[in-house]
Amino acid sequence: MKQLIRLPALALLLAAAALPSMAADSPAPLLTLDEAVEIATENNHLIGAADADVAAAEAMTQESRSGRLPRLDLLETFSRTTNPVFVFGNKLNQGTFTPSDLDFDTLNNPDALNNVNTMLRVRYAIYSGGKVSGAVEASGYAREAAEAGRERTRQEVVRHVVETYSGAVLASAHLEVAREALGTARANVDMISDLREGGLVVESDLLQARVRQSEVEEMVIRAESAVAVARAAVNLTLGRDLDTPFSLPDRIDPVQEPDLPLETLIEEARAARPDLRSAGRQVQAAEQSVRVSRAGRRPEVGIDGLVEANAPELFDSYATNWSVFIGARIPIYDGNEAKGKVRRAEAEALRARQMHDLLRQSVSLETRQAFHDLRASRKSLEHAAYAVDLARESLRMIQDRYREGLANLVELLDAETSLTRARAREVGTRREMLLNHAQLELATGRL
Repeated sequence: MKQLIRLPALALLLAAAALPSMAADSPAPLLTLDEAVEIATENNHLIGAADADVAAAEAMTQESRSGRLPRLDLLETFSRTTNPVFVFGNKLNQGTFTPSDLDFDTLNNPDALNNVNTMLRVRYAIYSGGKVSGAVEASGYAREAAEAGRERTRQEVVRHVVETYSGAVLASAHLEVAREALGTARANVDMISDLREGGLVVESDLLQARVRQSEVEEMVIRAESAVAVARAAVNLTLGRDLDTPFSLPDRIDPVQEPDLPLETLIEEARAARPDLRSAGRQVQAAEQSVRVSRAGRRPEVGIDGLVEANAPELFDSYATNWSVFIGARIPIYDGNEAKGKVRRAEAEALRARQMHDLLRQSVSLETRQAFHDLRASRKSLEHAAYAVDLARESLRMIQDRYREGLANLVELLDAETSLTRARAREVGTRREMLLNHAQLELATGRL
C-alpha cells in the first residue's frame, strides 16, 4: 500500500503537541493521520467499490479471451415420440433398425419410441473477422482503466481523510478557543464585579459582561456539538462504527516546503494523474470496440465436432456415431444492424477522446488553482498568527486601562472578541493550509 502523501511533511502537518486533546478524560488511543489513511484504504466503501470494478474488468478480460479457445459441451436428452421421422432416425442412431421397420404401415404409424441421446460437442472459431482479438484488446485496456480508476479513488479517499481528520482537529481547537474565551469572559466578570463593589464602575458594565459570558457559553456548547459530529465524520470516512473512540493531536503544525515551479507541477500532473491515465485507456478500449463492431461485416468460419450415443433406455447398450462440420457465415444484409453498431462505437470513441482532452485541460487548471491556493494560505497563516499576537497584547493593555478607569466596557469586550476571532482565524487558516497542500498533492497525482 502506498504511504500517505509522497511528502513526509504532510504527515508532520498534524504532529501531536504534548498530549492528545482528550487524553485526560479517555483512554482512547491516539489516531495519527498515517493510521487514519491506512484504516481508510482497508475499510472505505468507495475503495471497496473500486476493487469490485477492477475484479469485474479482470473477469471481462477472461471472458473475452475465452473466444480464442474451443468450446466443449456435454448434452444429454431423453425423448419419447411417435413422429415418423424422429422414430425412423432414432432407430437408425440406436442401431436397432430391422427389415420389419420398412413396412409402410409401421413407417407411417410407428409405436412410441424412447431415445436417450448423449452428445459431446466441440466448437472452435477459426476466423471471427477480428471480433475476438478486438474484444481481448478492449478488455485489457478496460482493465487498466479500472486499475487506474481505483488508484484515483484511493487518492481521493486519502484527500477526504485529510479533510475530515483535520476537520476534527479544527473542531477540537475551536472548542479550546471557545473554552479559553469563556475563561477570559469569566475573569472579566469577576474583575468588573470587584470594581463594582468598590464603586469604580456602574452596574450596567457588570450586566454587559455577564451577557458576553452567556454568549461565550453558547459558543462552547456549539463547539462541543461540532466536535462530536466531526469525530463521527472521521469514523465514517474510515469505514468504522461512528462511535468508535479515538483521540487526536491538539493542533495543526504546518511546515514550509520549497515551491516547485508551476509548469513543473503541471507536467508532473499530466504524467502521474491516474484518472488521466484511466481516461486514456478508455479511449483505447473504445477504439478497439470500433474494431469489434466492424468485424460484424466480415465472414466467420468455424468448425464443429460431434460424438453421440443413442439407446432406447438409459442403461442400454449405446450405438455411437461422429460428425465433423466446417462452416462459414457470410453477412449479406442485416437491415443495417452492423452499420448502426459501427456508428455507435465510433460515436462512443469520439466521446471518450473528448472527455480525455477535457480532463487533460482540467488537470492543468486544478494544479494551477491548488498551487496558488497553497501560496495564499501560507501568507494568510503568517498574517493570522501576527493578528493573534496583536489581539492578545491589545486585550492585556485594555484590561489594564479598564482597571485604571481609562477604558470603557465596550473597548474591553471588543478586545476580548477580537482575540477570540483572531485565534479562531489562525486555527482555521492552519487547516486551510493543510487542505490546500493535500489538494495540490491530489492535483499532481502524488497523494
